[in-house]
Amino acid sequence: MSDTPLIWASMTRTELAEARDRKALVLVPTGSIEQHGDHLPVDTDVRLATEMATRAAARMTDMPVVVAPSVPFGFAPHHLSLPGTISLRLETYLALLGDMARSIIGAGFGRVMFVNGHGGNSAPLRALAGQLITDGLPVGMVDYFAPSERDLPGYLHGTLPRPGHACEQETALMLHVCPGAEAADIADRVQGLPPRDTQPWIAPGHEEDPITAFGAGWAAIFQADDCGYFGDPGAATAKTGAEIAEITVDRLAAFLTAFARTPLRLGVASDPAAPQIAPPLV
Repeated sequence: MSDTPLIWASMTRTELAEARDRKALVLVPTGSIEQHGDHLPVDTDVRLATEMATRAAARMTDMPVVVAPSVPFGFAPHHLSLPGTISLRLETYLALLGDMARSIIGAGFGRVMFVNGHGGNSAPLRALAGQLITDGLPVGMVDYFAPSERDLPGYLHGTLPRPGHACEQETALMLHVCPGAEAADIADRVQGLPPRDTQPWIAPGHEEDPITAFGAGWAAIFQADDCGYFGDPGAATAKTGAEIAEITVDRLAAFLTAFARTPLRLGVASDPAAPQIAPPLV
């Protein structure tokens, strides 16, 4: 196999049919257009999801992988107080991605994986995958950083040793993937930014966070008086970004390969003698 991933948007229908017949896995990068403080561009999430998915696909040299067009818009109402955010309503987001998945599976591809780069998309995507799978469609989701998240504390040097928002992890990755002039501008903008380790849903002047402490749910709402980030972007460097990218892509490619090779149950089968199974691609 070539180490160059197949890019859906640049392929002809015949080439896509050939990839389908070779049992290609289809990756759909998903992100968001939303504020990322004053130091990162608003397309950070979709850019990183696309980059990590494409790099992971390039490493999966023992099987064909097609990278579908990225979905730039996500579920991000918690960022709408600040300029730059374009959010879909939940029902719009689910309908859009559901139609995409049905189109890809309807064309004969054996499996689809949404590779997500925006935290606000995670719960909707997980619920959507549950619905599609029980409907008999082999569609999964993964946050691009999830397979490597347990390894990240060894690579991050700031005060938040995990992904946040416009944080050290995202900033470092952008310093690594962006072209020279853009990366230099980001590096200039993060100079002197103080760490912000209190979740944005906590009102100013209050430190206790029962939402995080008890594993509850609340929107990470960034209002108009907010700095727009959560984490320690000032600690980010391009070197750290290169290291994080390597471990992220390595773990993501390993997961996607295992996913493609694993037979998985589908549908709601009441007859134990006739279960629905999505066969492995390789």
